[in-house]
Amino acid sequence: MYKKAVVNNDESFDLIISPNQNFKILQLTDLHLGFGLFSKKSDRQVLDGVNTLIRNASPDLIILTGDIIYPFLPKSGTLNNIKQMKKVMSFLDGFKIPYTMVFGNHDLEIGSKGSREDLAEILKTGEYSIFSEGKSDIYGVGNFMINLRKPNTELVSSLVMLDSNMYGKGWFFSGFDCIHKDQIDWCMTALSKLKEEKQDLKALTFFHMPLLEYKVAYEKMKLGDKSVTYNFGSVGETNDYFGVSKNDCELFDRAVENGVIKGMFCGHDHLNTISLTYQDIMLVYGMSLDFLAYKGIKKRYTQRGGTVITISPTGDFEVTPLPLGTVVSNFVRGISNGFTC
Repeated sequence: MYKKAVVNNDESFDLIISPNQNFKILQLTDLHLGFGLFSKKSDRQVLDGVNTLIRNASPDLIILTGDIIYPFLPKSGTLNNIKQMKKVMSFLDGFKIPYTMVFGNHDLEIGSKGSREDLAEILKTGEYSIFSEGKSDIYGVGNFMINLRKPNTELVSSLVMLDSNMYGKGWFFSGFDCIHKDQIDWCMTALSKLKEEKQDLKALTFFHMPLLEYKVAYEKMKLGDKSVTYNFGSVGETNDYFGVSKNDCELFDRAVENGVIKGMFCGHDHLNTISLTYQDIMLVYGMSLDFLAYKGIKKRYTQRGGTVITISPTGDFEVTPLPLGTVVSNFVRGISNGFTC
């Protein structure tokens, strides 16, 4: 039976889980639901896809890593992201499975009806939604933690939601923003405190836009660097594109130093599905569900699906892709299919 997450404060929740069974998370990303005049067919395809993935995964928690809605008038036919988010919540509440999310760079567009603060207020009202704006004195909207605990309050794992923000001051033309230093400071301080409870804590963090280290690890792998382990997936974006920020972001280096975060999960680049382990941290691109935003995306399929994260009662975790079709591509330019790195 679902027990609503306990709100500790404006930055953390406790979710009580079974003490003896694996806890299964389904990561969904980049749905780009329009719920407008131009997006009815693509919306139906996305919602059908979500239905299929949830049925196949039977998750205990659903985590959406941004760009869930798409208030972009030329594509969806509406700027009303308030209406869009309410429809998403109504749909997700119907599964009676707890869910949470972080914002992407497209959940809000120029001219959108609602701000991220407005969307956050809506997300807090969902029957099965777990969401907080986070601390008001740090950057972004939606920086918070979900701590998985056994009924005796024993800590199993911690899931960290981080807002990777949107664009700089010039909006789209200024390039992608990043996770800011005060967000990282908050994250590391909170994890260090949790580590006092569980010395071997393995935390996972979720955000929308990939860190630079995703690209660095990929390039090292292609050069045969043995410090990188290939797990699964491929880079399908043109010219091996990674949508990373040009701004400095300390999250990866601080995570290596802190030693608690062992998995990072993002979306953003719809055709990238690769997972690599680098410096003892698993970097994962979630499989996307976009049928609308990318030109020609409806004809692509090997990138489409979800990602399943299975956490054991001890806090160890495994990650597997869950494609909507029957294929997960492992094609990487310049590397043979027999990965040895």
